Amino acid sequence: MKKVILSLVTLLAATTLATAQMRPSIKVEAGANFSNVTTKANGQTQDGDMLIGYRAGVGVEFGITDGFYVNPGVYFLSRGAQAKVETPKVADYSMKVVSSTWLHNVEIPVHVGYRAAFAPDMAVSIQAGPWFSYGFLGKVSQKTTITGEGKLADAAREIAKTADDAVNKGENNPYKTNPKILKPFDLGVGMQAAFEYRQFGVNLGFEYGLLNTSAIENTKLNNMNFYVGLGYRF
Repeated sequence: MKKVILSLVTLLAATTLATAQMRPSIKVEAGANFSNVTTKANGQTQDGDMLIGYRAGVGVEFGITDGFYVNPGVYFLSRGAQAKVETPKVADYSMKVVSSTWLHNVEIPVHVGYRAAFAPDMAVSIQAGPWFSYGFLGKVSQKTTITGEGKLADAAREIAKTADDAVNKGENNPYKTNPKILKPFDLGVGMQAAFEYRQFGVNLGFEYGLLNTSAIENTKLNNMNFYVGLGYRF
């Protein structure tokens, strides 16, 4: 599968180079990535809480004709989600558990776009297409908060600390645990709109993963994220 995808990307880039009618331009982008995960297990679907991370990379824009272009690139970004579980007050204390999953991915988007000028030195652009990503690093963290006073609350804090330490100090890369929790490879579709002034741009985009990245039986996970950022085109 990976060899087929790389062959398709190479073929697309070669075709674009052969048909380009203007000098290719380099685009650099950096900004914030707002990620989440859709989970489906036991017939129920739910979303986690959003995590704010990073997205940065570089793309090459090949002009085709009449404002149309192809824009492959390489980006580094964080994905993941946060889950919260709260229990009501029982026996003089209550408990809240916050679990965060941070995933660091390298991504190759291959977008087709269109740019239209509407004033001197100003334009808008929109682009869309597939993306392919690979997770190279990840971390799961857990923090438990016990609210209450007394011996039972103190005992619950000790138990919670032991549980948190087991998660935070153990092998917490979900791509490398044994057994594995997540599959590193993913692909999906995305789109981006931008307002541009000369070489500068303000970007807004959305991406959705089409593959089930869960390595756990009977559990389905799909990545999704939207991002905002600044770009510069050379």
